Amino acid sequence: MSFLTPLYLFGAALIALPIILHLLRRDVAPPVPFTAVRLLERSVVERSRRHRLRDLILLAARVAALLLLAGSFARPYRAGAAATGRGTVVAVDRSYSMGAPGRFERARALAREAIDQARGDRVAVIAFDDRAEVVAPPGTAAGARAALAALTPGFGATRYAAALDKAAELLADERAARLVIVSDLQRNGFDAGGAVLPEGIELIVRDAGGSVSNLSVTHTTIDRRQVIATVRNFGAAARAVDVRAAAADTLLPARRVSIPAGEALDVVFDSAADVHHARVEIDDADGYLADNARYAVSETRALPKILVLGGGPVPTNGFYFSRALLAEGEDGADFDVRTITGAAFAAMPAAQVKDQAVIAILSTHGLDRRVAPTLQRFLADGGGLFVAAAPDVDPSVLSTILDWRPALTVVERGNAGALAPSDLRHPVLRPFDAVAANFGQVLFDRAWQIESSGPWRVVARYTSGAPALAERAAGAGRVLLFTSDVDRRWNDFPLHPSFVAFTQEVARYLGARPPSVANYLVADAPAGTAARPGIARAGAATIAINVDPRESSVDRVSPAEFQTLVARTADQATPRARRLAEQTEAHQNYWRYGLLLMLAALVVEAFAGSR
Repeated sequence: MSFLTPLYLFGAALIALPIILHLLRRDVAPPVPFTAVRLLERSVVERSRRHRLRDLILLAARVAALLLLAGSFARPYRAGAAATGRGTVVAVDRSYSMGAPGRFERARALAREAIDQARGDRVAVIAFDDRAEVVAPPGTAAGARAALAALTPGFGATRYAAALDKAAELLADERAARLVIVSDLQRNGFDAGGAVLPEGIELIVRDAGGSVSNLSVTHTTIDRRQVIATVRNFGAAARAVDVRAAAADTLLPARRVSIPAGEALDVVFDSAADVHHARVEIDDADGYLADNARYAVSETRALPKILVLGGGPVPTNGFYFSRALLAEGEDGADFDVRTITGAAFAAMPAAQVKDQAVIAILSTHGLDRRVAPTLQRFLADGGGLFVAAAPDVDPSVLSTILDWRPALTVVERGNAGALAPSDLRHPVLRPFDAVAANFGQVLFDRAWQIESSGPWRVVARYTSGAPALAERAAGAGRVLLFTSDVDRRWNDFPLHPSFVAFTQEVARYLGARPPSVANYLVADAPAGTAARPGIARAGAATIAINVDPRESSVDRVSPAEFQTLVARTADQATPRARRLAEQTEAHQNYWRYGLLLMLAALVVEAFAGSR
């Protein structure tokens, strides 16, 4: 007999209490003086046999009740009394390398043989590539064969860790466990690591065969009117192949190339118009079919949208600020800038505000409580807000619509001095590391004096010591406050060359958001799209889905080497034995009988005690 929680057996020590009470209370009747018998000689009254028998029954009932209670809480079971038998899991590789001619048919035959050899076992079938899927839960061999017949190779890459983890989960409660891996044993399946299997599970590896040659289109990119493809030869001999490309629905002239053994070659296709999505393909009947084609979608260059809020009936503020953002670099302007009034912003739909990368407030005229939810949601979603002090900016309005607590309190000060960067590691000021002294040429006649503690982090100061540029977090977004204006009323900053660079760095920092992704691997395809190569739609975006190029390799491991690359963990043996014990104890439920016997003992004790 074993116990699942043996520590409760220490509670059996409580039987000492009724034993001690039984020994200490032999004479329970205290002597009572009585006048008529005071002169009689004192003598010990012998207890009757009936009384002694009753006391022994009470003692036995109480001791038995305590022992049964402790034993029930310890959850007894008979080890080995409810064996669950032997379990077998057959894991079949369905990565796209298994699509080589004749390979999956051989893998299916090996898996069927493993099922036939599992006589009397509970058999489960797993299909795995990047992920493992149970296609036949533990059950009969007939169900496993039916699931095996429906399997086909997919478009994922080999990852042995996924299969081993899923098999260990299925075999966790089996007393005897066996895992049969059926695969072409590609070495890249161990690239992700984590190939671990508990020691108690027998591992059998079946080799479905491999390839010695494979050509693959491993990479495709679009550069405006060019499609650039990389074709790799994974074999041991040079190969010649025709490479074809299509830009949208337009076929481009094919290219015949010769690729040395183990080398890769870039093939360039020219198009008469801009290419938005393309397909490049080759013919390789002896290799893996899924990597003979690759798709690409051009990464559209969307300019960050900057919305500048000026004042008055027409947007008079922000002239220098907007012109600095529109200053062209080598590839043209980097921002899409629009200047509007505060009243126009208050009437703007929330969806249009969400499309902006940065909002610059240079005037609070026309702004009221109606814009508060829109601005706060914009910041919560990761937007950037730039605020420049000016006569047209009311700090109390800012505090109200942005829900700043404590509210922003300012005092206008004259003769602030020159700009002195405090933290050149900040992204806005990092580009000025070598030329930070140029800021000293800018004189600020007026500026806001703000409280620099609390939520504000000072990035730059004036030579007077007052904060010049301060930052605070707002949800997932950021707020930058420049305590002087950007329209030449309080300073001559817009007339200096550093103003353009400063303004653009502010916009880049506040508008930095994760770039949109247009090219995915099959394993990372967005939800709602088919996990297969091709051009697809994900919401409003056009994306390209491709196979993992690492799977195109023909480098393999032997079955013996596979065994050595799988780590065995002894630390999982104890939890597994624990689960087996819990399963056996739950099947037997001896604790219920213990509690029933304890109740019977208490009934006997109550009956004997009442006599």
